[in-house]
Amino acid sequence: MYRLIVIVLLLIATPLAADTASEIRIALDYYAEVWNDNDFDAIEGYYHQDFVLVGENGVIPRKQQLDGIRNLVSEGGDRGQLTYSRIPVEELGDTHAMAYGRVALKFKDASTLESWFTTVYVKTPFGWKALLTRN
Repeated sequence: MYRLIVIVLLLIATPLAADTASEIRIALDYYAEVWNDNDFDAIEGYYHQDFVLVGENGVIPRKQQLDGIRNLVSEGGDRGQLTYSRIPVEELGDTHAMAYGRVALKFKDASTLESWFTTVYVKTPFGWKALLTRN
């Protein structure tokens, strides 16, 4: 009987995990799409209001991150085509998840900037929002 209960619980939990992973991957694909289309309003909606970016130069709050992106968009220069790859997603409870993998920007001169990233997401009534990213 115990085995049957465990099997049933695993069967129920597997689709939930798959849904979270799919939703996070959709959010990343959407972000790449709107980045590549220079859609600043949609880019802004990807980030949670408490978002922070942690990088080599320290912690960058949401407003500063969005100001930097806004400047890139308004300058009209080559921001590169954004792609993500090798993205596993792990649930961190009911309302948080973490995705990590490769991010790349390919520029018109054929150069590419690649790095690893980790993003923690929080589930909101409006979908998964990026809460913290480490590049």
